[in-house]
Amino acid sequence: MTDNAIDWKEWEGRIVPRQFTPGFVVLSYLVSFIGAWTTLELLHRRTAGKGLYNWLLLFSSSISMGGISIWCMHYIGNRAIVLGDGHLGIQIAYNQGFTALSFFVPIIVLLAAFMAVGSDDKISRVRLPVGGALAGLAICGMHYLGQAGISNYTCIYSVGYVVGSAVIAVFASITALSVFFALRAAWTDSWWKRAMCAVILGCAVFGMHWVASVGTNYRLKMANPGKSHDIPRNSTVIVIIVLSVAACVIILGLTIITQRRRTRSANRAQQVLLASAIFDPNGRLMVTPEGLLPNQKVTTSYVEWSFDEVFGTSHPVFQWIFRTTRNWSSISTLIPGMRTHIQQTRKYRPELKSETDPHDSEDVYAENYSVIFRELFCTAAADLAEQLNQPLENVGVLFDEILNTGEMHNTEPGARRKGTKSSADEETNVAAARVLSSKGQLLILVRSVDRPEADRLAASGYRFAEVKGVAPILSRSMQINCDDLPGQLTNMYEYSKDTPIMNPGVHLALFALRARVRGGFDILVPKNRRNQLPAMKLPIDSLRGWESEYLSQLDGMSVSACLKFLNAKSPNAVTVSKEQLFAIEFRDALVALKDEIDDPIFNDALLIAHPLTVPCRGPNPDAPPGRAAIITFRLIVPIQFRAHGQKLEFVPLSFFRTQQYVYRNSPDHQHFTRKVHREFAPILSKRRPSVDDGRKSIMSSGRRESSEGFKRLESVYGDNAMDMPMPALPPRAQRRFLGVRFGRRHEKREALTPPRLSLESGSEAMLVEDQFGGIMVSQEVSVIVGRDEEGGGGDDGQRGTELVKMMPQAKMGTRGGATKELDEPETYVDRLIAICVKARG
Repeated sequence: MTDNAIDWKEWEGRIVPRQFTPGFVVLSYLVSFIGAWTTLELLHRRTAGKGLYNWLLLFSSSISMGGISIWCMHYIGNRAIVLGDGHLGIQIAYNQGFTALSFFVPIIVLLAAFMAVGSDDKISRVRLPVGGALAGLAICGMHYLGQAGISNYTCIYSVGYVVGSAVIAVFASITALSVFFALRAAWTDSWWKRAMCAVILGCAVFGMHWVASVGTNYRLKMANPGKSHDIPRNSTVIVIIVLSVAACVIILGLTIITQRRRTRSANRAQQVLLASAIFDPNGRLMVTPEGLLPNQKVTTSYVEWSFDEVFGTSHPVFQWIFRTTRNWSSISTLIPGMRTHIQQTRKYRPELKSETDPHDSEDVYAENYSVIFRELFCTAAADLAEQLNQPLENVGVLFDEILNTGEMHNTEPGARRKGTKSSADEETNVAAARVLSSKGQLLILVRSVDRPEADRLAASGYRFAEVKGVAPILSRSMQINCDDLPGQLTNMYEYSKDTPIMNPGVHLALFALRARVRGGFDILVPKNRRNQLPAMKLPIDSLRGWESEYLSQLDGMSVSACLKFLNAKSPNAVTVSKEQLFAIEFRDALVALKDEIDDPIFNDALLIAHPLTVPCRGPNPDAPPGRAAIITFRLIVPIQFRAHGQKLEFVPLSFFRTQQYVYRNSPDHQHFTRKVHREFAPILSKRRPSVDDGRKSIMSSGRRESSEGFKRLESVYGDNAMDMPMPALPPRAQRRFLGVRFGRRHEKREALTPPRLSLESGSEAMLVEDQFGGIMVSQEVSVIVGRDEEGGGGDDGQRGTELVKMMPQAKMGTRGGATKELDEPETYVDRLIAICVKARG
């Protein structure tokens, strides 16, 4: 036995003096902080209490907190304790069984603690204290269990220090978790705030350990300097280093993933993007753990061929995809062919990696840009459905607005304020400035889900959050310049519930048109029902014959004249006839409509006494739409007119008409499906031509205009459409007079978007900005022209404008004498337009 053994033999059964190494003390806190930060980063990404994704995060966070922040910190902290003169033979040694047990016990307790805390955004005053208390007890339990595993010393504890250490652990854990989950619920838990919470949680472990260590004395059981404990001590340090490095790698990996997603979001803000806005029954919005909407890129940008063309709700391509999202079954079987067609386009045109190059000289490709864009949209929707693990039919419907992205500053004039007037020119310039200043556009599919479906989505890794909490994150990440993004998201929630539709009965409405500076017309609609006219319901279920005859007396009268007439018919006697009772009901509805519109110009609206039928709500959700009656006042307001108040606004007339086809269970869905298949089936079934094939297919310049018309008919009706006789082109001198634009400069634009009066555009009111008017050149197409005889100052307030009405269901003859339906079925909007045009003529 050596001298050292003889010296330490005297300490057996006695308390050995101790001291602490400052370097290991600091290191112990760093280890606890790293483990706590990793834990909070993992908990931050939990979205629900169910699902493999969330269970993995729960176990990982428990291991990070229990195994790294507590277990590793404990043994690093004990390594800072130096007993006696530092001889290895009398330093703390550990029992392997207790050491292993002390690793798993806190993990199990913390697993229960984090399950008690939960993962939703609601702060529970019971669950959080319980979870924090369990976390504090896990810290205390691991410490004293690890101390019990010391094999060569007996630990002597001071009661005061034991209680104090437990209070520190529990109080600091409750505080850290409460602050963390409060910030998480408010979506304000940025990385540095989570790091600050980790500082507090690390202090819970560090403070408990060192308060307990200061109050602990060590009585030596037996000195054995001949047996070195250096290897076990180094082995423990190696394990701790490995676990700590793993925690650092996790933090670094999560940081890189978050940064990449933010960068991708910023890049996609410069593109045309398709996103999904899914709402639960409480109106909460589904987002990723980073607070973003699930999204897919459609294309880099929609190419606009002229300054007059803006990709918005009035664009035919937008209206096509709008109808498609109400009838996904129309294109679901075409998705594989669309993918193949896009791949072939890129294969034969290597420079077209994202979309067809519209500036290419090969018109055979340029004319298909509209088709390519629609295919890109449909495939992006299919990818989004796959991302959400949903069938395409359940991915949602397109919201009736496009959000501009990639802009950080509001481009609206500072002088404009809510409730003030502005001219139509100013509104148009502002809209154009916003589009030009923004570099991307966001199309949003909206949908409401029930509670089981919301739970399933949350279990798969998504969170449902309050709109006001995630709106700032969405605005920053997508660079959305919106005056009221929370209000827009709330409108999406209301829009996702169901397509607004009139109730059965008789309604009194206003059909108000306003000419657009860039062509076409806008229509006045309620902001919360943009697919309907401003209307008031009469207290009757249907119009009887005598009531229709009574209304015929008011036909063509203004609102003021109608009110004067109806007030004169008010009964003065005790008995009231049925005509007088109807006059009272009609007057009350008219007064209510007047109050709703709240604008003096409504007094000039003229009554269309003939009632029209409109779709209305069916007897049950699965039944086809019913039919309601509508009595309308017509009004064409000046071009500078702007809707007053917060209830009404103007939307494009063409888009309003498109919305009349998208009611639930609408019979027009079948018509649209047939039209889509007639257009895409020939395209998707043919081999993509090469560049050389495209050159060979180009006709001489003298026949180019007619070949373009044939190609468009081929894309819709197949090869036999080439047999249809086409009208000869007018002489060049007459082209301006006819209001029809030809030439190479406009060919590409026609290839991208159908002409304003194309056979695919349907029935629509048009504003032709030509002094001589405009005529649609076609065969067997009925055209009604309303002309301002004085050349200006008409109801639309713009000089030299004309309303041109293409009658619906126009027929075009074939050589065999058969006819084909070219346009959509007629709607009540078409009939109202026809009445307005006829009245102006």
